[in-house]
Amino acid sequence: MNEPVDLIGKLVVLLAIACAVLFLLTRLRLPPVVGYLLSGVLLGPFGLRLITGSDAVATLAEIGVMLLMFTLGLEFDTGVFQRFKQVVLGGGSLQILLTLLCAVLAGPFLGWSPRTAFFLGCVVALSSTAVVLKSLMQQGLLDTLPGRLTVGILILQDLSVVPMMILLPIAGGSAAAIAGNLSLAVGRAALLLAVTFVLSRWVMPRVLNLIASGRSQELFLLATLTLCLGMAWLSHSLGVSYALGAFLAGLILGGSEYAHQMTADIVPFRDVFSGVFFVAMGMLMDPGYALANWPSVLVVVGLILVLKTAITTAAVGGFGYPLPVALQVGINLAQVGEFSFLIALMGVQSGLITRETYQVAIAASVISMIVAPVLTQKSAAIASYAGRLTGGILPAWSRLAEPYEGEGQEPHEPLSGHLVILGYGTLGRTLGEVLVTHQVPFVALEIDPTLVREARRAGHPVRYGDAGSDELLRRAGVDRARILAVTLPDHVMERAVIRRARRMNPGLHILARGRRGVEDEELYRDGADEVIHEGFEVGIEFLARILRRLNFPKQAVERQLGRLRSGRYEVFRREDFAPLPLGDVRRSLDALRVEFLEIPPESPLIGKSLRDAGVREATGALILAVVRDGRIITSPEAWFVLQEKDTILVSGAIEQVAEVETLLGGRAQ
Repeated sequence: MNEPVDLIGKLVVLLAIACAVLFLLTRLRLPPVVGYLLSGVLLGPFGLRLITGSDAVATLAEIGVMLLMFTLGLEFDTGVFQRFKQVVLGGGSLQILLTLLCAVLAGPFLGWSPRTAFFLGCVVALSSTAVVLKSLMQQGLLDTLPGRLTVGILILQDLSVVPMMILLPIAGGSAAAIAGNLSLAVGRAALLLAVTFVLSRWVMPRVLNLIASGRSQELFLLATLTLCLGMAWLSHSLGVSYALGAFLAGLILGGSEYAHQMTADIVPFRDVFSGVFFVAMGMLMDPGYALANWPSVLVVVGLILVLKTAITTAAVGGFGYPLPVALQVGINLAQVGEFSFLIALMGVQSGLITRETYQVAIAASVISMIVAPVLTQKSAAIASYAGRLTGGILPAWSRLAEPYEGEGQEPHEPLSGHLVILGYGTLGRTLGEVLVTHQVPFVALEIDPTLVREARRAGHPVRYGDAGSDELLRRAGVDRARILAVTLPDHVMERAVIRRARRMNPGLHILARGRRGVEDEELYRDGADEVIHEGFEVGIEFLARILRRLNFPKQAVERQLGRLRSGRYEVFRREDFAPLPLGDVRRSLDALRVEFLEIPPESPLIGKSLRDAGVREATGALILAVVRDGRIITSPEAWFVLQEKDTILVSGAIEQVAEVETLLGGRAQ
């Protein structure tokens, strides 16, 4: 009975410390992974020694790794690879290979054997999916081009863990032993893959349908955990890692119609056990040893941050992406991943690295993961500054981008009074399609070459280029344009572009994409005339559809939405808020509305002249025109008599237009 009590005591201490540290880091907007790592350092055998025996914690950590790999298999989506398959497969593989090559070349200078150097290269080549994804989501960068490329390469790195876990444990013997062990490992892996194929093709679909027919959530969850742990156990029995078996179990279930429910069931377990895993990894770090050997630790941290950033930047840039994008991806991936800890532990057990080297690697890995969220937060600003420092796009990157520039170029006649769209994702393309349909002249800039090719094939005037480049903005005619639509998902880039555009063309009307209230105010201060808050507008559309479904009158719905929009955007018209004078004048016109209102049956105004109706006197609004039987009567005289089904064009403030609706006989809401 001692061991269960001991395990419970360790868990109580672990969870209490983790809660306190996580609470503090959450207030600092740092990922939970950092809190788990710091908790492990604090309460581990090298810290406060609140947990000295790590066997029980290591067992729980192993379960955490299995659940991480299992959900990776469940959520594995080939869409990212299809979308960016060249740079993900090519650039991601190049990044791993270049990292391994640099480690092997640096080995003799650092006193490492080729095997040790190759092993440490595997440790450094991986990045942290948990840390990076959380940071990208917090900073709103997940939907940017660098964010999507980062996620694609992270998935490839996670998949590369599988062959590493197979090959590295057998790399410590003689050449003959390695060949024999490799053949045996390949045979076992082939057997495991065969079992996986049979289960996924013929067995599990029938089993899952049978289990789902029972309509028992407990049974479904139990079956999911059984398959995950069962495949992990089978994998271990065949001499392969638990983690590989769990990943294959996820792949087996990932293609089924029940994958989303399984993911929802497993995520709470995964988060808790993976938290224990990160705590256990933090417990491996010896702060005393790291302080005593700080020069070595700092050198390794510097290599991880600087060298890995440079390698990733070069790998991504080699596929035609400009320096700011490639550098941002490199900064995002400049840390060591969660699976690197497992590989490092395998190296000690295999005799590939010494305990001293292991401690240096662990200390550098923990530090790099703690620093990673800060670097991700600043990556856009650093990349933007580097792009400006080098003139936007370096010559080498420009040459690589030439294939995208030369395909389907639009005419070179300079446009004037046109519209410029920065960013041609979903929002920009939707706007562009309408403009093309109505033959409105515009030019768009997009940094994603795939989107550029697709747009040009559709006949849209889209140019490949970085919106942060002054030269490309001039070529797009921002200084001669009438309207600028900034749809960039990167807030840092968006602010810089608005400031440049405002300097180039003080009379330009700038519309920007907003996300948070504070960010919206920053965009106004930078010179935007209108900021469209995407989350607020989605909520407005939800409300409109609900009110229409409840059979609210159309005019009442429009009036309610107008009031909400007025209240939402009025916050930027405070007296203490002073944007550019031109933008201030334009925003003051937002309160005015021009509406077509139909005179309903039994309206008290039917049969009355405009003078007798007294619309202007009663409401203050103006009747600009009347539409009757398809004819437009502009500036109607005072003697004009209103009839049923006439449509009047009314101009006035939002409240004045609402009063006209009431006067016509509409029901106020």
